[in-house]
Amino acid sequence: MKLNLAILVMLLTCTVACVHKEPAEFLPTEGSPAEVFVVTHEDNQETVKTHIEKNFNRFSPILLKAEQAEKQEFEPSLQFWFGRPESIDGIEKQSPLILVMEVDGKKVGKYSSKLDGKDIIKTIKGRGFQLYIYKNIWAENQTVIRCETESMTEDFKTLAAALEKEFLENELQQGLPGNLMPNEYCDSIGRMIRGKYGFSFAFPPQFRLEFSNPDVVWLWQETPRFYRHVFINIFSDSVLIDNPEKAKANRNYFTTRYVKNTEGTRVVVSESKMFPLVWENDVKMGKNTVNILRGWYTEEGTFRRGPFARYFFHDKANKRIIAFDGFMHAPDMPKLPFYRTFDLMASTLTWN
Repeated sequence: MKLNLAILVMLLTCTVACVHKEPAEFLPTEGSPAEVFVVTHEDNQETVKTHIEKNFNRFSPILLKAEQAEKQEFEPSLQFWFGRPESIDGIEKQSPLILVMEVDGKKVGKYSSKLDGKDIIKTIKGRGFQLYIYKNIWAENQTVIRCETESMTEDFKTLAAALEKEFLENELQQGLPGNLMPNEYCDSIGRMIRGKYGFSFAFPPQFRLEFSNPDVVWLWQETPRFYRHVFINIFSDSVLIDNPEKAKANRNYFTTRYVKNTEGTRVVVSESKMFPLVWENDVKMGKNTVNILRGWYTEEGTFRRGPFARYFFHDKANKRIIAFDGFMHAPDMPKLPFYRTFDLMASTLTWN
């Protein structure tokens, strides 16, 4: 189902080749946002897996697994997959986030030896463990966390909390991974946005420019299984968006004005109590501090709905607000990678 405009759509034709830019030294990292590749000595693998699955059990308050909200089943905030030391001979070493677990002094083959002597970006010491943070060891836009721990049984919750903090912070800092990295098409659209609106941000090559005018920049991707949109609204800061009610009204104003579904009905913030709104104040994202409204929208008169995230950037120099809004409809699909991509895109926004 394609979302149409309430006003005349400006079509864009671009013949620029979609070619990934690859530095000579590294390949871009592969994998999806919110994924962590864990590697440890084979003697410790089952123990490490058990403790990680037991302690990393936070779930997203937004991402329901199914469209039937009454199930109240949510996707986890992080996804883990596990490998052995010999996996370094494959593409696994290009993962955006890698956790190298050295338990009871047992090294992890070439993963450990390759890290020896490399520059450590950050060191974290805790009770019974030490974390070492490395950047771009086997790929570009990559974070490797080396964990030395005496055992997996003593106060693992403290270690898990330290790891989770680093996972989330580094994911935002390293930006878009692998096939989400911008290409020449993205650069051409980025130059237009920067010149016309005075800001820029990174976005994946899967997105295409749908529409732009003085108030709106709209990027979108549609496939037979899902669609996702980046809907950016530009308006005066005479009324600052500083609470969820203002934020909801602001979103509904722009979607009602510009976004119609194929049935011709509105796309608005869901009023259902099963889809509560989450308001986050003064969140640090990249070089900016933003307010964020998270929740679900609905296409009136249909059963189509999906999660959204709306980031309010205050451009004080130009006395305006940039509302960077990501929303999607992906029924019966994992939503976490798509949803987390909105965070990654928003965190790259910079002013001219």
